[in-house]
Amino acid sequence: MHYAGNDTYDLWTQELQRNLIKMVKPDLVVVSGDAVSGYLAQRRGGYEKFWRKFTGPMMEAQVPYAYILGNHDAEGDLDSFAIVDLDSSNPFSVRKGCEGIPHTTNFIQPVYSSRNEDELAANIWMFDTGSTVCEGFEYSWGCLEKDKIEWYDQESKRIKEEHGNNIHHLAFLHIPIPEFRTMYNNHEIYGVEDDDIGCPFVNTGFFDHVRANGDISAMFVGHDHTNEFGGWYEGVELVYGRKSGFNAYGDILGARVIMLKENYNENGDLNVTRSHFIMGDDGSVVLPEPLKPRQGARKLYCGFPGAVYAWKVIVKKVFWEIGHFFKSLVN
Repeated sequence: MHYAGNDTYDLWTQELQRNLIKMVKPDLVVVSGDAVSGYLAQRRGGYEKFWRKFTGPMMEAQVPYAYILGNHDAEGDLDSFAIVDLDSSNPFSVRKGCEGIPHTTNFIQPVYSSRNEDELAANIWMFDTGSTVCEGFEYSWGCLEKDKIEWYDQESKRIKEEHGNNIHHLAFLHIPIPEFRTMYNNHEIYGVEDDDIGCPFVNTGFFDHVRANGDISAMFVGHDHTNEFGGWYEGVELVYGRKSGFNAYGDILGARVIMLKENYNENGDLNVTRSHFIMGDDGSVVLPEPLKPRQGARKLYCGFPGAVYAWKVIVKKVFWEIGHFFKSLVN
């Protein structure tokens, strides 16, 4: 959503949030990072001011929300742990601090059966991918490093021991893991690819742990504003969301809507199935298309936050600002 760029765009983004909540009537809103452009928030009054803006529509509708940080949120006057403390104070935030290890803002959100409040039906993983630098590699986007992966392994084992293996696991993270690029290059996909894949240069092996643990069936990411494609890689669905704010590059707005459905067999065993679609800012529904080979060129490297990458961001931003200037004249 990138709040803090422009007061008018902030108002438009709030109204978009309200409209999406009215149309979708969600049980939970997931904010997968970059809710606030922290580097601008510091200059324009501080992070908390814009945190109140982006959490306002959820509070008005009294809808719970789960918020994981992106690479820009903590670039202002509050670091990631101060943001966690602030967000934990909101009665509609499902986050209640950090879980597990001291150097991350990971947390989990259990989803219980509507028939039995003690039966875990699904588990939502919220992973902190950091900002920049991965395993000491300076010109890389952030990643899930060793301590975060160890936390995941420990929590995965605990959930299996307490609730068994028949749980539907979803993961949300801001920065896509390198397997998104591998999937795009070598497998069929659905949806729109119109951006770099801003994955870290270092593959820390997180996906290998997901496969070994056998729990997470889908990962949903943000970060690359004009990507909204998805597909399957080694049995796991890798999916982009849709950009939900007016303040940064990318003109196609809305949200990805995920639906979980409880199914019980004759023996009373629970099975949860998943479907998802995109809800546009105009109320249009975009269903996942049939899988097909990629249309664009191979991605030879992960996009990165260095000087070589900066010119692409600047050019996109200039054209985006020009386009929105003329749109504002029409409106």
